Amino acid sequence: MTVQPAIPFGGVAGLRLLDSTFDRQFAAFSQGAVLTRETDDFVARAGSITSAEALVEDRQLLKVALGAFGLEDELPKRALIRRVLEEGTVAQDSLANRLVDPAWRRFAEAMGFGDFGGRLDRESVRQEIVENYRVRQFERAVGDADVDLRLALNFRREIGTIASGENADRFGWFQVIGSEPLRIVAFGALGLPESLGAIDLDNQVQRISARAEQVFGSSSPALFVEEANVEEAVERFLFRAQAAAGPSVTSPGVTALTLLQTSPLGPSSTAGLFASRL
Repeated sequence: MTVQPAIPFGGVAGLRLLDSTFDRQFAAFSQGAVLTRETDDFVARAGSITSAEALVEDRQLLKVALGAFGLEDELPKRALIRRVLEEGTVAQDSLANRLVDPAWRRFAEAMGFGDFGGRLDRESVRQEIVENYRVRQFERAVGDADVDLRLALNFRREIGTIASGENADRFGWFQVIGSEPLRIVAFGALGLPESLGAIDLDNQVQRISARAEQVFGSSSPALFVEEANVEEAVERFLFRAQAAAGPSVTSPGVTALTLLQTSPLGPSSTAGLFASRL
């Protein structure tokens, strides 16, 4: 049985509630039977995997390995995955370095087949992978209740790696744009339309840099090294997403409005009834 996260409402208020209960909810979720079976199996068996070919041929182990980096939806692309793993990351022209989404590079580095002959023989590496997988699966479960909260959690966790990278000024925005979850939050936080994704990458970077300068006082994604800027971006994204979605049953005032609209006396009569009691 899997304990699903409790997400009674969304938006910034929902995120704050999730923050305050995160440790308890994550611990309960991590003890779920399916997740425990997957992670125990990875720790027990992945140590014997010594090649990219062997990992790609083991669907269950590959599912966990990809899922630890948010790449689980790429599972059917076996040829691509094998090439990424075998070419590694040391060579500048390796496939992992040429793919826009930075998750591929982190995946290839963690597995280490192309550069170090494999790293899964180390238990510490396997434990780190399964811990990342647990976090990602929890966020995925949060997304089943509220996709915007999942995007917010992902942004918090991922953006720091890009922001602190030594080439953040040159390539950071390209990496943000190349990761759909990060792009959605960044565009939302900066008030940029999704249609911007239809223009060429260089122009997208120019637009997002200029807007970041206006909003945060810096055109570089390195601004997200500061936790306060990350939180401001997440809140701006959630506010815009909630406004775009319109009022929901958990929005302030909606319950009162519903009572007024469903009153047998009608809205105007109800208002008159309240007035007569003042």
